[in-house]
Amino acid sequence: MLNVALAQINPVVGDIKGNLEKIVEAVERTQDKAHLIVFPELAISGYSPEDILLRLDFLEECSRAVEELKRRTKDAEAVIVVGTPLYRGDLYNSLVVIYKGEVLGVYSKGRLPNYSVFDELRYFREGEQPLLISINGYKVGFSICEDIWYPDHLERLTVLSGAELIVNINASPFHIGKQEFREGFVRARAQDNICFVLYSNLVGGHEELVFDGRSMVIDPLGRVVARAKAFEEDTLVLSIDLEEVRRRRLLDLRWRNASKEVEPYPLSAEVSLPQKPYIEPRLEHNPKGEEEIYKALVVGTRDYIRKSGFSKAVIGLSGGIDSSLTACIAVDAIGSDNVLGVFMPSRFSSQESFEDAKELADNLGIEFHTVPIDEVYIAYHNELLPVLGEIEFDTADENIQARIRANILFYLSNKLGHVVLATSNKSESATGYTTIYGDMAGGFAPLKDVYKTTVYKLAEYRNSVSKVIPDRVFKKPPSAELRPNQRDQDTLPPYEILDKILKLFIEDNVSPEGIIKLGFDPETVKKVVKMVKGAEYKRKQAPVGIKITPRAFGKDWRMPIINKF
Repeated sequence: MLNVALAQINPVVGDIKGNLEKIVEAVERTQDKAHLIVFPELAISGYSPEDILLRLDFLEECSRAVEELKRRTKDAEAVIVVGTPLYRGDLYNSLVVIYKGEVLGVYSKGRLPNYSVFDELRYFREGEQPLLISINGYKVGFSICEDIWYPDHLERLTVLSGAELIVNINASPFHIGKQEFREGFVRARAQDNICFVLYSNLVGGHEELVFDGRSMVIDPLGRVVARAKAFEEDTLVLSIDLEEVRRRRLLDLRWRNASKEVEPYPLSAEVSLPQKPYIEPRLEHNPKGEEEIYKALVVGTRDYIRKSGFSKAVIGLSGGIDSSLTACIAVDAIGSDNVLGVFMPSRFSSQESFEDAKELADNLGIEFHTVPIDEVYIAYHNELLPVLGEIEFDTADENIQARIRANILFYLSNKLGHVVLATSNKSESATGYTTIYGDMAGGFAPLKDVYKTTVYKLAEYRNSVSKVIPDRVFKKPPSAELRPNQRDQDTLPPYEILDKILKLFIEDNVSPEGIIKLGFDPETVKKVVKMVKGAEYKRKQAPVGIKITPRAFGKDWRMPIINKF
């Protein structure tokens, strides 16, 4: 038996000392239970430091942190695996294996992702050497994140050299469907190699990314035998029977034939550790659907606010579904005492909107204020009369109301030190149906990557936990209430249709012609695509928000503003 611990921590990018303390604390807490303690990818620096990685002083501090970790764990009866940037004439994304104050070996990531939100080829050089060590007579191989996606990468050589266990450390961000995909290929590697796989993942939010944890242990049959908590810091400790690997390999002719064709890779180190008590594995709840998305939004919002140095948030409450859901997320992220809701009615705001906003605030237990904007709007109009004269009410008059509201929220932010949470969703930002410097303005946008139809589903989920959003918010037609009798559907197709078109065009890269062939109305498709392209300049100026789909308006959407295609 070998006892292993997967310590999924929530580091802060650049907080090297703070991250080190988390690592040391986890070692101290688990060293008497585990022979092997594994931390996630770039645990020392946080993921991802981006261009801070191009600073030598930053890399030197990461190196000092590794030396400090060696010093502070020299009495630990456990082997420690930790991810860090490593500068050796060039920069590598590496893991360092430490025991008794010494480095047993270093492995550097070989498959560097350079797509979606990843830019690792900008920073790192590919590693080219496998790493194989022995703990209590059992051979252990190593890989980092993307490496394990490739069945023929370096850890395959360590497996064919006898490794019964592969340690794979990760900073794998969440999006819808990611967990099923992730489990699928890790299970395949365990089955292909007839070995155990330790999959250690980061947890917590960093700007637009949310890391969902769910570190896991997979056995040689491809079964997930242990899983850590989702969206929470956790240390998963269990005993694994590596004799099972040896038994199964004796019965598998494929593995025996493959292994005899490989020159065995040498061990870098051998360690003998005392026996430790048997620990049963645990399988934590694996959230799915709306529960999973909602947890991601809460963690992303909480960590953005706290890691940015804020403690409180202010939200413009309209009585609509978007601001209601945003308020729920904020309360669940940082607590009701730390959220301020402001209702800012104009002459076009309904009494029902006020009642719904007030009821929501009361149900959530947040501070609530009403700040009318009509007199401010009239002052704008009167001051501009000498410039424009009396002209017909149009979109500019609608937008100025949204911008007045944004000014009020940012004034409160400056006065009180609250971060402004924008309430725009992905459907609106995709089509430009949102006011730049108005309702899309904010310090952070929790719903930035959430389609309108998903907003309703998430709101229903939140009400299933505890009913806080008034029923009428779900039933009334969506409206910006910036002119008389306004409805979103006056400008946009029904959201059930719009969101399907948007997903096909944005996430699946289907051409307008391809979308039309799927049965959508040609004029509707052309209108939607034109709106998406025309709103790029707005999205470039939008606040950062949480990525939950495979392709969000952020680092994995890099479209030129000026684009005639």
